[in-house]
Amino acid sequence: MNTKQTTQSTIRNLRILTGLFPIAVLAFVALFVAASPPTYVKTIRSAGLTRRAYMNVTPQGIIQSTHTGNSKVPPAAPRIAERRVSGPLGTTVWQYDDPTAIAGGVSIDANNVWGAWLLDGARLTIQAITGNGTPAWSFSSFGSGNSGVAAAKGADRSGFMESDALGDSFLQHGFTSSSNGTPDWSFPYPVSDPNLPANSQKVAVSRDGSSMAAVVSDSVTQDSTLYVFDASTGTVTLTWKDPLRMDGVALTDNGSMALVTQDNQATLVDTSTGNIVFSVAGSGAGSIFYPISGDGSVFVVGGFNFDVYAFNGTTYTQVIHFTQANFWFGEASTVSHDGSTVGTFGGDYADGWLSGEVYLFDVPSGNMLGSYPVSGTGVYQGTPSGAASSDNGTVMAFASWGTEFHDWPEVMVFNRSVELLGQIDFPG
Repeated sequence: MNTKQTTQSTIRNLRILTGLFPIAVLAFVALFVAASPPTYVKTIRSAGLTRRAYMNVTPQGIIQSTHTGNSKVPPAAPRIAERRVSGPLGTTVWQYDDPTAIAGGVSIDANNVWGAWLLDGARLTIQAITGNGTPAWSFSSFGSGNSGVAAAKGADRSGFMESDALGDSFLQHGFTSSSNGTPDWSFPYPVSDPNLPANSQKVAVSRDGSSMAAVVSDSVTQDSTLYVFDASTGTVTLTWKDPLRMDGVALTDNGSMALVTQDNQATLVDTSTGNIVFSVAGSGAGSIFYPISGDGSVFVVGGFNFDVYAFNGTTYTQVIHFTQANFWFGEASTVSHDGSTVGTFGGDYADGWLSGEVYLFDVPSGNMLGSYPVSGTGVYQGTPSGAASSDNGTVMAFASWGTEFHDWPEVMVFNRSVELLGQIDFPG
């Protein structure tokens, strides 16, 4: 369990992985305090500002509520000497340690790592992959609060979403690497919801850099809206409103389709017309994010089950269905850019998030390629929190909050045979 965030860019082979996907991690790690089951609490502190999230496991899904405020409660005393701490397996190109802010998201283009920071010191940063980790520049409108970032993989374009500490002001910005801390454009969202602040799952940029999408919620009407922008100008090209809450969004390579994560429903939207291309119910709501392949032919729907849908030339059909008793597959699932491989890191909530397993599947055959179980002890839950894949699915990375005694690394990198290639076990 980490008491503050460290940005690390871990690259086993820089030249190879730059062609696939440079693995970089701004691991957002929190303290989970044991409570009366099935409720779990995670607390993030930064320079006196505290964010506490309550995770309740219900038959409908994982329900998370967040409260932000000032706290003078000191962090738990460090116990590094009593813990098994292993360093990165592979080559660490550079690391960036922020003294105050919490790293909440990361996105990587061909040349740069874009970071979104939370709470005190909330801001956007950009660092060159081949540099020494020093930010080229940073930007923030509020100085504290929440933020999310997404970058085009094949173009110099990024989107930055931020909300203030109270959660009543949301802004969207467009940047390139040469923006030097001044947005190319900005858009103030007309609605907000303090209970659903900005994060990196709520903003997406198409691979070609032409389109940007984001989802925001209205605390008054309880509706959510998908916004689609011209990424270079900030012009709003589409708005799509729906009463079902929107938790995240992903775009296809050219931005023609947006996969919207809506509570327990996956909705594929045509971004030129706003028409629904396809929708399907998931297996749980709350802490979820649905990824999609580059051409939109394959997407993942996580929850209490792990389901994969593929386009057969006419419509989308379920090609993989996997479930495990007491497991949640909502937050750490990924699909390769070419749609050949999918992976998920499921956590066992009945075990207090102290055990789980990574699974990889071949999409054309539907076969499981292998799995990698983890288990631990202590009072801090190692909840799975993120996943990423190389373009061809030969390398996949998975992140989790980390357990009290470092029973498994917070970041694990696997090949397609589910053999561990690299890891980061953060100190503290």
